Amino acid sequence: MLSRRGFFRRILDTPAAREFLLNSLAVGEADSALDLDRVAEHVTDPVVSRRIYRHYAEENKHARLFRRHLEAQGFTAKPLPPELDYERYAQRYGMGTPKARLDDPRPFDDSDLILFFCGSKAGEERACAEMAELIGDLAEDAPTAALLREIHDDEIRHVSYATEELLRFADAGRRAEVVRTLRAARRAEARAHRAVSRAFMGRLMGLLGVPTIVRLFAGLAIDASFVVRFLLPGGLDAPRVADPMPVPSDPA
Repeated sequence: MLSRRGFFRRILDTPAAREFLLNSLAVGEADSALDLDRVAEHVTDPVVSRRIYRHYAEENKHARLFRRHLEAQGFTAKPLPPELDYERYAQRYGMGTPKARLDDPRPFDDSDLILFFCGSKAGEERACAEMAELIGDLAEDAPTAALLREIHDDEIRHVSYATEELLRFADAGRRAEVVRTLRAARRAEARAHRAVSRAFMGRLMGLLGVPTIVRLFAGLAIDASFVVRFLLPGGLDAPRVADPMPVPSDPA
């Protein structure tokens, strides 16, 4: 039971835990699309705006796929409790575009776009890392693993197009601002991820009847990961794939 593989086998064998995990993934995908359409409306560059709209459409597609996957297994998507609301924590800790800025009708300037793409990159990086782990963890559940692989491919492109846009600003003389903002976004994301991960694992382990000592060590592992990510936020890297978010107005 202490092994990661055994832990996820228990999840697959426990209907309540399986439903909780899949529902959390489904709601998380739906929440990741929040406000992307509103961001796109603030962007005056038509190509960049269309890329953000495509990102929005793909996140909605992920939510639909997960909802159908839940229903195929006899489950129904349900709202998550406040302590599992990742987007709420992300806003609280300053990751991405504030809601107040979206309520402001002024078009985004370069600093607004840098803030948005840094927040998007930080969140999508975390989604990619978790999705890659889950694909291996849930390999015994072939339909779920296949769905995760499909979504993971999209998430890699989302990281890449955000990186591509940030590199464009960096090459235009704003590298220091980009790196500073990206590091702040990654630190904010690490704080949000830690808060949600602790609450998520607490509920999941409760459903599985995991002993208190195991829960304690799981919490310490989450904290250790947070410390590393907070202290070592990294810098601006390269896109993972070429031409990650083509839109019809892009060159062929």
